[in-house]
Amino acid sequence: MSMNPEALQKLLLEMDNQLNKSRAELSMCDLQLSRVETNLNMIKQTTKSLNAVCDTASDEKVWKGVGKAFVATDVNTYLKGVSNDEKEFLDSKKSLQTKQRYLETTLKNTIDHMTKLVSGKSG
Repeated sequence: MSMNPEALQKLLLEMDNQLNKSRAELSMCDLQLSRVETNLNMIKQTTKSLNAVCDTASDEKVWKGVGKAFVATDVNTYLKGVSNDEKEFLDSKKSLQTKQRYLETTLKNTIDHMTKLVSGKSG
């Protein structure tokens, strides 16, 4: 299969634009995954510390930050909220990992196709 040089150049330019777009999205996805991991580690440490320090069987209170103020909250209520946040972050992590795999595959396939076009191989 032979393409005229102008059509080949146009196709390669479009593929290059797609490649750059996918790289930017992958970079953003990696950053978001890093932030989710940081939040999950913070939740893990907070839960571990609260369970070690507080008596969860009693009505012990902890201070929860709300804007610029702090509010006394039952430790069990606070831990339930933290657990719900953890579930949301785990869902986000799963979605971001799926998106990351998709973008990595898109990048690899685009590079492979560009290489085949430039080298003149068809397949």
